[in-house]
Amino acid sequence: MTVVSDTNILASLAAATAYPLLHQLFPHSPLLIPLEVQYELQSGLERGKQYLTPVLDAIQSKAITLVLLNELEFAQIQTLPEKLHQGERAAIIIAQTRHALLLSNDRAALRYCRANQIEALDLPLVLRLLWTRHVVSRGEVLAYIEQMEQIENLILKPEIRERIFAPSRSTR
Repeated sequence: MTVVSDTNILASLAAATAYPLLHQLFPHSPLLIPLEVQYELQSGLERGKQYLTPVLDAIQSKAITLVLLNELEFAQIQTLPEKLHQGERAAIIIAQTRHALLLSNDRAALRYCRANQIEALDLPLVLRLLWTRHVVSRGEVLAYIEQMEQIENLILKPEIRERIFAPSRSTR
């Protein structure tokens, strides 16, 4: 399965120096971003968000694959809600047309995906998968959350934290 990310989830993970864990969480999946996401990351760096540098370096080294929209995808992007940023819109179209898993932490983008049967994961679910799939420990996930809160001013409500750290169900 291919994984495509929008800007916000990469930025949050970068703030915690945790974005490389996506390669461990999805080891057989290329991580794609549209050009629009690269532009948004670059803009963030220009506004002083130095923690984005390793993500931009990963794009440069092709650890994260930069993809351009084809003509059909570019035409389809115009059909998405205007309240979504360009990076989100492009990532959604790529996920939809290329049958990829979308990583996003934008509520409007996630609502659109649910309504249109596009598979998407938000930041809390990614954080949950990191510890339930034994990529990192629960304690490490908690430390990542604290870094995101401190660096990005991200606030996870208690019910979201409960969702992240709820006991994992055993499988039979």
